[in-house]
Amino acid sequence: MIEIKTGNIFTTSCQTIVNTINCTGVMGAGIALEFRYRYPEMFLKYRDLCSDGMIDIGMLWIYKSQDKWVLNFPTKKNWKYPSKEEYLHEGLKKFVSTYKERGIESIAFPLLGADKGGIDSDVSLKIMTSYLSDLDIHVEVYNFDKNSKDDIYELINTFFHEHDIEYVSKVSNISKKSLMILLSAMEGAKFYQLNQLNQFSSVKGVGAQTMEKLYSLAFSIRDGKI
Repeated sequence: MIEIKTGNIFTTSCQTIVNTINCTGVMGAGIALEFRYRYPEMFLKYRDLCSDGMIDIGMLWIYKSQDKWVLNFPTKKNWKYPSKEEYLHEGLKKFVSTYKERGIESIAFPLLGADKGGIDSDVSLKIMTSYLSDLDIHVEVYNFDKNSKDDIYELINTFFHEHDIEYVSKVSNISKKSLMILLSAMEGAKFYQLNQLNQFSSVKGVGAQTMEKLYSLAFSIRDGKI
């Protein structure tokens, strides 16, 4: 069964979630960058696999974390260049022929090769449904909606407003200066269109290191470690 959804893919209850990647070891934009923030150990392993020539079009790599399995699906050779429809076909053929033996029971896909990949969304969806519609597992395909909530933004929002800046800085290792920028952005959430944690990266003064620490804090809160 396939279900087409509009929202944020990280809210899915599916066992496995798909990350679109290139073959050069870079997760620098789009959904791949969010996966890098969410699964830093996976990113390091992915980078090593690319260096060893172990990631290529049509090769699917599963990373198993405590909360989700991540199916890394190459939709580009190089991050600098657009995706190609043939890359989607190769990867989907591989998925259809191997998902059972890999133990995948349910899975959520973004629109493969769309957005940063340059493939038209309707074309991507047509290709995907031709392979995924008749599978005997639950399949979700997400149209990304920047206005939808993710699974962790509200955790951070609540935590920041329940604790003083000294404590938040101590447990997160985020500087007070950076925290003031984040808090200011939250106060102007409508202006910044903040609905998802990844959207803090568009705020002036918020860099990659702060984003990494912010995601780490969010998961520590979620998992009851703080």
